[in-house]
Amino acid sequence: MWQPSLAALTPPLNPVSVITLTPSLLAKACSQLSHRVKAEGCCPSVLIGIQQGGAEVAKLMKEDFPDAAYCEVRLSRPDTPQKSQGWKHRLLYYMPIWLCNYLRAVESRVNEWQSKGKEPVRLGEIRLPDDIASILNSSNPSNPSNSLTPSNLSNSSNSSNPPLVLLIDDAIDTGATIQQARRQLLKQFPNITLRVAVITVTTPHPICDADFCLYHNRTLCRFPWSNDYRPSQFP
Repeated sequence: MWQPSLAALTPPLNPVSVITLTPSLLAKACSQLSHRVKAEGCCPSVLIGIQQGGAEVAKLMKEDFPDAAYCEVRLSRPDTPQKSQGWKHRLLYYMPIWLCNYLRAVESRVNEWQSKGKEPVRLGEIRLPDDIASILNSSNPSNPSNSLTPSNLSNSSNSSNPPLVLLIDDAIDTGATIQQARRQLLKQFPNITLRVAVITVTTPHPICDADFCLYHNRTLCRFPWSNDYRPSQFP
């Protein structure tokens, strides 16, 4: 059966690629992302995963930061319920993979173009558990090694560092979700230091970018929780 390549279906400039992360590949990707965070001397006091996908990534990264507190928050696009329910979801599941990849590329371009006109809307208000809020309200968290560079780590015991929060999502597309989460967290906890980690940044210039990522070259990831992920085809 003939299957057109994604490159043949997308514009020649800034081509989009799609990769599939099986559970085992996802675990390796999260470990690599944790390594990049640690390589910058970043040792967070709190990990915050953005549901759904970001929480799955954050739970895997938590294994590499056992001393960090952990919680999840929810912010979503207005169309998220429609994407995960009904006939559209079932149709995606049975489409040929090459067609799913093409539709992903089209959706990515459309979202990017739309975001240039106005900032995309995200729904939800962040409310953290009391124990997490207590850590973030502290000017001297229990984990003193929360500086951002190796040179600062040597001086961490002699200074009072703000709590370091690592905000985690699976992907940044327009950047609207991360932007909204950052705004809310910094408004509620102005004394924190906040950094963002994601597996992939899918657009060249999101309105809010990541501090740590594995891909920043128009790579779209099919995760185990994606609507077009099929365990039978990607064990």
